[in-house]
Amino acid sequence: MDMEFYGSVTVGERGQIVLPSKLRKEFEIKAGDKILVLGRKLYGKWGIFLVKAEILAEIINEFEKKLKEALKK
Repeated sequence: MDMEFYGSVTVGERGQIVLPSKLRKEFEIKAGDKILVLGRKLYGKWGIFLVKAEILAEIINEFEKKLKEALKK
């Protein structure tokens, strides 16, 4: 999976961040879009993942398909 660096953000006093404009343009993120925020903490470290709500089911289906294929090997 290829990843691209879009810049860094600073968390404001109210916990808000601003997504970089290049990221918003490339992924067509507009005001009012629903974005799910997923997170995980493991071994004292954490990470977050943002996903547009409409495509979460598609991502899960694709993941399950690849997992089934991998388990067949």
